[in-house]
Amino acid sequence: MEVLVDSRQMKLCDKNTIECFKVPSLVLMERAALCMTEEIDRHLSLLKQYDERTALIVCGCGNNGGDGLAVGRMLWQKGYDVTIVMPPGERNVSEETQAQIDILNCYGIEIVNDIPDSSCDVVVDALFGIGLTRELEGVYLDYVIQMNQKKGLKVAMDIPSGIHADTGEVMGAAFSADVTVTFAFLKPGLLLYPGAGYAGEILVREIGIDAHSFLEEKPFLYSAEQADLKKIPARKSCSHKGTFGRVLTAAGHKNMAGAAFFSAKAAYKTGAGLVRILTEEANRVVLQQLLPEAVLSTYEKETLKEQLSEDIKWASVIVAGPGLGTGEQAEVMVKTILEQAEVPVILDADGLNITANHLEWLKEAKAPVIVTPHMGEMERLTGKCISDMKGSILQTAGEFARAYHVICVLKDARTVTALPDGRVYINRSGNSGLAAGGSGDVLTGILAGLIAQGMESTQAAPLGVYLHGLSADKKVPEVGTYGMTAQDVIEGIAQVLKENAPLESVKYSGLATFADGIVNEKKREQGR
Repeated sequence: MEVLVDSRQMKLCDKNTIECFKVPSLVLMERAALCMTEEIDRHLSLLKQYDERTALIVCGCGNNGGDGLAVGRMLWQKGYDVTIVMPPGERNVSEETQAQIDILNCYGIEIVNDIPDSSCDVVVDALFGIGLTRELEGVYLDYVIQMNQKKGLKVAMDIPSGIHADTGEVMGAAFSADVTVTFAFLKPGLLLYPGAGYAGEILVREIGIDAHSFLEEKPFLYSAEQADLKKIPARKSCSHKGTFGRVLTAAGHKNMAGAAFFSAKAAYKTGAGLVRILTEEANRVVLQQLLPEAVLSTYEKETLKEQLSEDIKWASVIVAGPGLGTGEQAEVMVKTILEQAEVPVILDADGLNITANHLEWLKEAKAPVIVTPHMGEMERLTGKCISDMKGSILQTAGEFARAYHVICVLKDARTVTALPDGRVYINRSGNSGLAAGGSGDVLTGILAGLIAQGMESTQAAPLGVYLHGLSADKKVPEVGTYGMTAQDVIEGIAQVLKENAPLESVKYSGLATFADGIVNEKKREQGR
């Protein structure tokens, strides 16, 4: 998992590096500037701009501005035609920024107050860093508007000016970057929308601040990476269907068999050994045709509680809600599952809509519970309006997880997974093709499949969200985003796991190689 930091923790790490580890602030500034200069050179080379290069560097008065001043000097030393801009009037600059101004004066490099009309190859935004908490105004707003109107490569230093480092909120206006070079750790504002739409390509560069700089405080923000897929339990050669867990999917009232199918199929594709679908009798024929691998457990009103109790005892993990409806029988199912289950429970869709009226059920549950609301469902669960939650998605998910001691997977353009212990994960995989009916049901199946194979719920939740997004990304070259369906995402699961999951075993790998050799030998003989 990649570590992220909010603005408070980044300032703390910076302070600890300087005060506790005695790394001078100017050294960190020089290293940041060097990283920026290298990336500018590399990107212009990729654009095949080898001739005389021109650069516009727009700097603020804080340390982000000092970083920009150092970038201007380094580009000038590399032969760039550089224009450095700072606000007019008396400058209340930081000590380090003043040192950079003094260095520029010694070199005879001029600082101007106005952005020129002339064109440039690269525009560098070094106005504000991660500390900005108010809307842009005055000369700073004018600078951002003018920079955005310029042609050429646009590069932001640490974070685009105008983007809140913690929430991704646009504060009045924001620099629209092609590339953002951020230092030491990712910041959530670069990943959360709308800020993510202004960041462009995000590059994290090391400048001397690392995990040591947290000292006693631990990080709490994370993002899954491709290497984390290796944490999925390896499949043993000596196994049977029971080895890989039993998923109970309580889903699908009449005419809603599709939700049950998507969730169950995704659980199988993720590696679950057995999936039992508890659904209405009316869905029997269609589900047997769609998914003959599944075990069907249909019920009548009179026998529901008794049958449900038996199914709960059978399961390794339980999914409750996809297409379930909100009628009396559905309410009985959700309540009984939360009361009786001693294995992890995943609540989705109608399971959440029912629980929204009985939140005490979550606190009374004996087993770990994962809730997977989209924004509309979260509005019903919390009573908060969607617009407010979008501006505080990390806080919203975290507060709910702690208040009800659940794992909260809050689905949005950037899905956030919050754990009761305070850890929060921001997902970076996925695309707009997931904005289609059934994709949420697929996610519940993926989560269930991972837990069935032995993963802890706290690990399976953020990793399952990441796998879900990767499965959609895998299908983009084939179907695009406009025509992507839930079934496409299900097909992507197996492809992603084939390429990234742990090898099944050395023995299996050897047998496969031996078998491939026999097949190839036969082909060669036929060719003769």
